Amino acid sequence: MLIPAFQPGAELEHVVSGVQRLNVDGALATVVIVDDGSDAACDAIFQRVGALPGVTLLRHAVNLGKGAALKTGFNHCLVTWPETCGVVTADADGQHAPADILKVARRLMEHPDALVLGAREFPAHIPLRSRFGNVLTRLVFLVFTGKLLRDTQTGLRGWPAAQCRDSLRVPIQGYDFELETLVRGRGGAIEEVGIETIYLDGNRASHFNPLRDSFRIYFVFLRYCGSALLAAGVDTLVFSAVYARFGDLALSQAAGRIVAMCVAFLVLRSVVFRSDVAPWITFARYAALVAVSGWVSFGLIELLRDQAHLPVLGAKLLAEGLLFLGNFAIQRQFVFTKR
Repeated sequence: MLIPAFQPGAELEHVVSGVQRLNVDGALATVVIVDDGSDAACDAIFQRVGALPGVTLLRHAVNLGKGAALKTGFNHCLVTWPETCGVVTADADGQHAPADILKVARRLMEHPDALVLGAREFPAHIPLRSRFGNVLTRLVFLVFTGKLLRDTQTGLRGWPAAQCRDSLRVPIQGYDFELETLVRGRGGAIEEVGIETIYLDGNRASHFNPLRDSFRIYFVFLRYCGSALLAAGVDTLVFSAVYARFGDLALSQAAGRIVAMCVAFLVLRSVVFRSDVAPWITFARYAALVAVSGWVSFGLIELLRDQAHLPVLGAKLLAEGLLFLGNFAIQRQFVFTKR
C-alpha cells in the first residue's frame, strides 16, 4: 500500500494500523508512506507510523504535489519489489476504510492487468462541492473517452505494475496527475469496487482545493476540446474563403482539410496525445483518417444541404460536430498511440 501524505493528522496512523490489523491474508505485503514536505509539526506522527512493522517512510524535502509523491512511491516499489503485481494507493486523511483498501488489493490480485478503482457513492449528505465535482468530471470523462465510471476522482486505486511504470513519465505533479493517468490508460481494463463514502469533519483534512485543483483536472479535457476547436476553426475559415471565391464544394472541403490537418497534427501529436511513435507513422495514419473523415463529411454536407436545405456553412458545422467524437476515439486508440 502506498500513501502520499502532506500535513497529515492522526487519521494516517489509524488507517495504517487498521489495515495491518485486518490484513490477515497478506493481500498487502507492505506499507510505503511518502511525506510530501510536511512541516516539523508532523514529525511525531511520521515517527510513530514509520516505527510500525512493515512500514517504509520516504520523505520529500519540500512539498512537490500529490503526483510527485505517488511517483516517488511507485519508483521505490518497482525497484524494491520488481515482481509485484501492482500497488494500492490510498489517501492519508482517513477517507478510505481499511476494509475497503484491502478489498481493492484483493481485486487487483484477481485482475493484475486491470486498474482497480474504489468507487464511492455520493448521497445527499455529502458536501455539494464534492458531489458536483465528481458528477461533472464523470460526464466530461464519458464524452471524451467513451467510458462511464462511477468515481473518476477516487484516491483509492489498485495500479497494475505496468501502469505504475508508465506513470513515472507523466510530467504532472499535482492532484490532476491521477486523472491524467486515467485518461492515458486509454483502452486498458478498469475494475470498479464499491467502497464506503467517508467525509470526516466536512472533509477539512483534505488538501484538495475545489477551485484550483478542479480547474487543473478539467484542463486535461479542455486541451482535447481546444485542439479540436482550433482545427475546426482553421478548416472553417479556409473552407469559407475558398467556397466564396470558387463556389466549388469539393475544392473548398479539400482545401480546408489539408490546411487544418497540418495545423492539427502538430498540436495533437505533441500537446494532446503526446505520442512517441515515429512522426511519419502517425502522420500517415492521421492523413488517412482525415481523408476518410473528409469524404464522410463531404457526403453529410451534401445530404444536409440538398435534403434538409441547410446553408452550406451550417451543414458543414453540423456534419463536423457529428463526426467529432468518433474522430477523437480513433485518434486516441489507433493514430496517436504509444510504443
